[in-house]
Amino acid sequence: MINAITSALSGLNTASKQVEQSAQNIASPTLDSNVIEDIVDIKVAETAYKANIEVIKVTDELTDELLKIFDETV
Repeated sequence: MINAITSALSGLNTASKQVEQSAQNIASPTLDSNVIEDIVDIKVAETAYKANIEVIKVTDELTDELLKIFDETV
């Protein structure tokens, strides 16, 4: 379970960095920048962020269930 949370937190960090980079690219465009690509990258990061949050939620629910089962048997 710890591995799932660690992976989800890493994914959240990666998504946050992607949004930060894309937002910076949009705020300070260069000749070779692609605003459309940056907007798509932000949407992809948003989806990844939501997915990683769900992993944390499910891990929490599974931990609660395991603790209930353990409590009932002890």
